[in-house]
Amino acid sequence: MEWVIILFSITLLFILLRDFYQKNVVKPLTRQKVSGDEFCVIDIRDYISAHRSPYPGAENIPLSYLPRALKERYECTKNILLVTDDKRGAMLAARIIRKKRHKSIYYVKTA
Repeated sequence: MEWVIILFSITLLFILLRDFYQKNVVKPLTRQKVSGDEFCVIDIRDYISAHRSPYPGAENIPLSYLPRALKERYECTKNILLVTDDKRGAMLAARIIRKKRHKSIYYVKTA
């Protein structure tokens, strides 16, 4: 009986910590002005959206190409700013980036 309680407690703790980590992986950026000295700016929107409303100083790497781009060519020593259409895409991109680099990740949602 004691083992069941311990196992249940560990499972519950794991679920709570996982949810806490997922919520804090990516943070919204509230400032209007972003300098290129602070962030590496990655636009994870598709090519058409990025072309129609470009974000200044951003490199367009669509979300589907992000793992390959990080592996092959993308080097960044600064914190990362993601330009996205929705928070879900930012969270997916943050999870991919976290596997490769342990930097602070922020996102900006475009209209």
